Amino acid sequence: MKIIPVLDILNQTVVRGVAGERDLYQPLQSNLTDSSDPLELARAIRAELRLSEFYVADLDAILHQRQNRELYQGLLAEGFTFLLDCGLRTTADCEDLQEYPGINIVAGLETLAGPEELAALVDQWGSERTVFSLDLKQGQPVVSAAAGNPFAELTNPLDVAELAREQGVSQMILLDLAQVGTGQGTGTEELCQTLHARYPELTLITGGGIRNAAELQAQAALGAEGVLVASALHDGRLGRDTVLSLS
Repeated sequence: MKIIPVLDILNQTVVRGVAGERDLYQPLQSNLTDSSDPLELARAIRAELRLSEFYVADLDAILHQRQNRELYQGLLAEGFTFLLDCGLRTTADCEDLQEYPGINIVAGLETLAGPEELAALVDQWGSERTVFSLDLKQGQPVVSAAAGNPFAELTNPLDVAELAREQGVSQMILLDLAQVGTGQGTGTEELCQTLHARYPELTLITGGGIRNAAELQAQAALGAEGVLVASALHDGRLGRDTVLSLS
């Protein structure tokens, strides 16, 4: 199983995400370091947990369309790789990022203009570097309000996943924002199991609300190949020995 630490970036600071209530996010407090600087946290995670591939949610870009390009370059310069959600609306938003081999691009349902843009991203980046994020809140798809977006017509997450698959997607994140940082599980267990059974070749990544090692193992049993984790790493519920034994 791949354990993928999360860096939620807001105002160029790592924040602790809780239940998708972004107005309430505060700078992260971690047992691994006193700093909430993204690079310092990434270094601390690598030093303690030997993890160097991250999920970067650039909330400055997602909310305000301001990408933290210097941060991306700083992480890459120190040998980190990452899945990057930078609030893509269209392929043009990330075209020049393609030259950086350490970045895999995340196409989030929350911001993407529609399935045509998803197909264009897969064509531009390749399926091995494109990850579709099936964004949910309390089990319901969170969809961009872009005019004419066919995703907006779908209320069943399985239908959203199927339409994304039709665009050439081979990697998918299942993320219920209402579960993030709550320590109450991912909320996508049934969806993960169903998608794994229906599309066994699909790489699934889950996350949000992971409490302990048993939950990581449960996600793997459901078909997840990777799990996004934040709070449990920083407050010590998932320590070095556990992470090394599972990853």
